[in-house]
Amino acid sequence: MVRWMRKARVAPGKFIEAMGFATEIAQYVKKYEGLPPVQVFIDSFGDMTTLRWIVDYESLGAMEKVNTQMRQDQEYFQKIDSSAHVFIPGTVKDTVMRLIET
Repeated sequence: MVRWMRKARVAPGKFIEAMGFATEIAQYVKKYEGLPPVQVFIDSFGDMTTLRWIVDYESLGAMEKVNTQMRQDQEYFQKIDSSAHVFIPGTVKDTVMRLIET
């Protein structure tokens, strides 16, 4: 399994708007073939202004298939660009993790 996670810190005064965007973009990307469910989280302890999107893929290849579709979707990038003001610049980070089989 491969887990992709994007996290971003919400700008002051933009919490409601950021929550709306987080769920809107998770719904929008459902159209991509092969995309597993996108989960949206908000940190409950520590920095409680951090949003996280998490997707669990079967493999790196499956993730790349979805990424290829995203890169070709201009509407997706317009949505991302239009939401930039609700997040603190420099806090959007992507992480890819692979499960260690035990």
